[in-house]
Amino acid sequence: MKRVPVIIDCDPGHDDMMALVIGCCSPELDVRLVTTVAGNKPLELVTKNALNVLNYIGANEVPLAMGCDRPICRPKDHANSKLAEFRRHTGSIENGAHGATGLDGFQFPENNPKEPTDIRAVEAMAEVLRESDEKVTIIPLGPLTNVALLIRCYPNLVDKIDKISMMGGTSQFVFTRQYMEFNTFVDPEATKIVFESGIPIIMYGYDVTYSVLFDESVIRKIEEHKNQTSHMVAELLKTFMYRHNGAFPWLGLTDTCPIHDACAVAGVVDPSLITQSELLHVDVEIGGNYLNGATVVDYAKTTGLPANVQVVYRMDNQRFFDLMERCAANGK
Repeated sequence: MKRVPVIIDCDPGHDDMMALVIGCCSPELDVRLVTTVAGNKPLELVTKNALNVLNYIGANEVPLAMGCDRPICRPKDHANSKLAEFRRHTGSIENGAHGATGLDGFQFPENNPKEPTDIRAVEAMAEVLRESDEKVTIIPLGPLTNVALLIRCYPNLVDKIDKISMMGGTSQFVFTRQYMEFNTFVDPEATKIVFESGIPIIMYGYDVTYSVLFDESVIRKIEEHKNQTSHMVAELLKTFMYRHNGAFPWLGLTDTCPIHDACAVAGVVDPSLITQSELLHVDVEIGGNYLNGATVVDYAKTTGLPANVQVVYRMDNQRFFDLMERCAANGK
């Protein structure tokens, strides 16, 4: 079986954890590189989380490179201020859905031998593209800072990118404000660069991720495998369900929960998991205050502008959950 070469760019994050498990434990993918970007938490924390997950699931052979610790144009504290703004309406859960560490709910071994590469993310991405004999799929799961810089710094390598399968944006689903999603909100300029790059983009936004909701039965099936990866996944999914639903009570979720970032990886493993999507024009707001970072999707097709993004609306939920279980079972 020919494996799909991919780069996963992430900011773990419980949903990034599940995305890494699917990516690294699926025989359909060849994960050439994992990179980190400041998003859910500062760069040092998300890097530590990614290293812990890769080591624990037995993916130490996958190199990890640290990326950007701030948005592409805006000051370093912009991400933190936007995170606070985005969570202004949260419930009583302290430190938001992911907790103080960004990956609360599981105790990883203290002595992790895995370390980041000596070169940073954008250079490492360019190296993977340059050395690959085939086109590479990039899977961004956090703010698009690293990917935007790759496009701007290495325009000669853009043709080596097969597509971008990203978690981010929203079309019609309203979380806090119309068109607003956290990853695009944190770095609007980077989002605009990526969306205007001409690279094929598949957008797994809130419309689809809030339709793919796992429940306790999914966790129980994962737990049955009794390997250490399945145990880690189950414990972190339990924690995320509690924290997510407590942090965002207006969504009305109690015994179900999204696993956002995993959708963008699962769709590369098996594109037939997508059951509803549409090629649409998507613009990104960078000059406003209320809608800064908004993914303005022309779902009514009134602008007459060319379509540039495949917007995913629905996936085959049961097969998606089966994939989660299978990949957890494939881990260490």
